Amino acid sequence: MKENMFYGAGSLIFKRAEELRKNMTSAERIIWNHIHVNEWKLKFRRQHPISNFIVDFYCHALKLVIEIDDDIHDIEEVKKDDVIREKTLTGLGLKVIRFNNEEVYKRSNDVLKKIDETIRELRNSPLGDGGKNSLFVIKIGGNIIDDETKLSLFLKKFANIDGNKILVHGGGKLATNLGDQLGIASKYINGRRITDEATIDLVTMVYGGLINKKIVAKLQSLQCNAIGLTGADANIIPATKRPVNDIDYGFVGDIATEELGFANLSLFLMSNLTPIIAPLTHDGKGQMLNTNADTIASSIAVALSIVYDVQLIYSFEKSGVLIDVNDDSSVINSINPSSYHELKSGKKIFEGMMPKLDNAFTALNKGVKKVIIGKAEELQELINGTKGTALTNE
Repeated sequence: MKENMFYGAGSLIFKRAEELRKNMTSAERIIWNHIHVNEWKLKFRRQHPISNFIVDFYCHALKLVIEIDDDIHDIEEVKKDDVIREKTLTGLGLKVIRFNNEEVYKRSNDVLKKIDETIRELRNSPLGDGGKNSLFVIKIGGNIIDDETKLSLFLKKFANIDGNKILVHGGGKLATNLGDQLGIASKYINGRRITDEATIDLVTMVYGGLINKKIVAKLQSLQCNAIGLTGADANIIPATKRPVNDIDYGFVGDIATEELGFANLSLFLMSNLTPIIAPLTHDGKGQMLNTNADTIASSIAVALSIVYDVQLIYSFEKSGVLIDVNDDSSVINSINPSSYHELKSGKKIFEGMMPKLDNAFTALNKGVKKVIIGKAEELQELINGTKGTALTNE
């Protein structure tokens, strides 16, 4: 086994490999944090001796080598050595994929997607065949946040979900009520909150503090090992302050999904922790930003669909997408792109539901398997497909 795994590497190569393991580069550490404990259930070795070389990462089960190149590999002489190195490794029957530091730092999502695709090819498993581990990204909002009884019932059902899960929560009316007590008036334009300096401090305290930690504490009592987060924690959701056009929304964040730090978010899941995420992001310059919870849930679902089989669930006080907003029994059981276009053009859906549906179909178009919309207290039935509205691309 040792000969097969190291391909005749000598003692000097082993000694050098031990030294390199103590001094990983920051780019190597980013990738190692993702693949060390991973959703593919594969064992990777770092700074691993093979023949006369030391490769950055090696998976013996798949004969896969992952190389992370720093700037020295741009030198012509080093490039020639790299060609010889790669020919030798491929001649040993190994698959080699390489990335440079800039790709890892700026496009880590693309790097991890390429690794995932390569692993699936080597396993002779077509991409998207259901081989990924499942993940539920669930958003809880509406009046449920303000109703202790309904929220408690929902959290019991959430805690009972087996496997990987993430909860994104809204803010309810608590920030508005507390703001009134503190003399911070709520301002809205077209139904959207204007987040001035006083309000961003208020919602950071309420969303990221009071609501988030109360939910975490309740889940801990239900033996669900939850961890409360904002987008600033572990840099999971960087955003940009919304530009001022006709309306100045203040400290409101817009998310670029490709910049979302989903590798760090995956680490929580792989550590058997359940992230509970408040509707707050950050601009990378020290400023917290108020961000729509539906958008956060959709962005997380899309980013994590690279390595997980994701179902996105929007749960609130209604039974699903309704033909008549005042009739909770008028649920549309399923919607696909063609029926959505028909419902939208015929204005057969409540206007307030449109942003949620637009978010949902954007997520479906970017890799999310299914989106489900329905009543929070019926969470398990939503997952089972017996209640709510299911949105698919089929």
